Amino acid sequence: MKRIQTVIISVILSGVMLASSAYGALLPEPDWAGILKERKAMVNETDFELYVESNNKNSVYYGAKFEPEKGVYIGMTADSAESFKPLGCYITYVESYTQSDLYYPSNSMIKQDNVITMAGWNVTTVHNINYDDADKTLAMLNSYNKPMFVRFANEMNCSNLGDDPEQYVEAFRKVADLIHKYPNLAVVWSPNDIGGLDKPFEYYYPGDEYVDWIGVSCYTRKYFNNNPKTTYDDSIYFITGDFGWPTNKVKPIMDFMAKNNIKKPVMLSEGGVETSNVFGDTPVEMEKWSAPRLRNMYWNLIMKYPQIKMINYFNVYRKNESERFNISEYGYACDIFKEAASGGAYIRSLNGSAEFTFANAEKAGEVRVKDGKMNIYTLAHVPLKSNITVEYKLDDGDMGSADNIPYKMSVSLSGISDGKHTITIESEGLSRTYDFYKSGEKVSFGREISGEAQKPKDSGIKVYIKESGKLRELAFDQPPVIIDGRTLVPVRAVFEAMGMSVNWDNNTKTAYASGGETNIEISIGATEFYRRTGSEGRKNLSMDVPAQIISGRTLVPLRAVAEACDAEVEWVNETKTIYISDWQI
Repeated sequence: MKRIQTVIISVILSGVMLASSAYGALLPEPDWAGILKERKAMVNETDFELYVESNNKNSVYYGAKFEPEKGVYIGMTADSAESFKPLGCYITYVESYTQSDLYYPSNSMIKQDNVITMAGWNVTTVHNINYDDADKTLAMLNSYNKPMFVRFANEMNCSNLGDDPEQYVEAFRKVADLIHKYPNLAVVWSPNDIGGLDKPFEYYYPGDEYVDWIGVSCYTRKYFNNNPKTTYDDSIYFITGDFGWPTNKVKPIMDFMAKNNIKKPVMLSEGGVETSNVFGDTPVEMEKWSAPRLRNMYWNLIMKYPQIKMINYFNVYRKNESERFNISEYGYACDIFKEAASGGAYIRSLNGSAEFTFANAEKAGEVRVKDGKMNIYTLAHVPLKSNITVEYKLDDGDMGSADNIPYKMSVSLSGISDGKHTITIESEGLSRTYDFYKSGEKVSFGREISGEAQKPKDSGIKVYIKESGKLRELAFDQPPVIIDGRTLVPVRAVFEAMGMSVNWDNNTKTAYASGGETNIEISIGATEFYRRTGSEGRKNLSMDVPAQIISGRTLVPLRAVAEACDAEVEWVNETKTIYISDWQI
């Protein structure tokens, strides 16, 4: 009882008014103005950060019972899961202290499918528990011989289970001790994400030794108390409507854990996003509101909070409830779920593994490269805006845009040289730039690979333009380099010095130079380029070394420059000097 007593004493000493519950325990009188101010700041935070696919080397891992080292279990209520298989976990329920088996069809599905189970042990009271009966129920769960989470007495912070915090903690600890006797069972302490504002998390946490995982019931609603005329303050207090995003909803529990230095894996023990409502007799669907929030739930949550290791969806249709969270009847919702489940970050079987974990680009180090491509994502949340577009730039050129969470962009590495590059993300007046380094098929953000510079070393070559008998040395922000015995020079600087204009098409990774009757096309990664003049039409020319991007600049073999413009090129080996003269455009 030490932890709870300490909390209550500290509240008394601070002079906060305390209210008596039905059982006589002390709970704080809410500071409504303070809570509103805190919540306003919370829901109006902007997220704008680049994420990458990590090779799982730096995954968050606490070593808790049944915790996966890498990836996130994805699942839902067992009896609605058929069309979404394979899944990594099922939700099922225990409804009493004397239940002799799990309900059908969950019981048979858990036995036959390769899943881990979250068993929600829903109780109506923590008083006068018969712990012998409780132990028999736990023995029944353990007899399945499958790993199973037991979520006991959840959502205490929004029900009468939490009216007496000391009694709650005492009961939870006793049941946790029973659970820990069984090798196939683990303990989940699982409050409601927001709960009653007069029932803070601190009053119910039983202590680290009694908890294996932290759970949270996380339901994102459009209206507070199902009132279509929800006030602004209520939408702030309870994080609904325009402010209702799963990443906002879990902030209170995450803040509680950080403040109390609780290092445990986290699960959405159950949750969902409102997909329809019934006002009167008319169901109201809300795809425009729901779709981005479902995407936020399955992509942004596990980016922003890597300690989340399981997400369970409550895919149940209840006729007697106005707020409905089921997704099976909505094609767009099913598509979002299946897209995320197959996206590579989720675990879809008990002994399965994720292909990658998300990592903030600033801390990612080496990232995952597959089929010559690097996938990047933007965690972009702009308050009061559900749909935005994120623009991507690589070095000097535009890469394209994405208009749906997770704002994914695939970057082909074939046309990018070894060395340092930058990616810029932009949206709604926001802009951030990230450096990365490429070495062959390896990419690292924030630091050079193996601590060594990956950019080709400055060759010391100087380039002069000889025009009307005068020499002019060209200045480069990326000097010429030697690759595979060939000298590569920056195409823009050289062509512009010769009086040509240069344009870049990022979609095709092609540089276009034009001057007089001459037009030249050079594509990154290609060993052929094209010249077109008024007299000869389009002509194919070859290069020994393909054009490539180095430090954000397009470099091409010097021979290509000479052939493209019928130039005279002189190389002086002793001084590593190039002279270009007598070009034709």
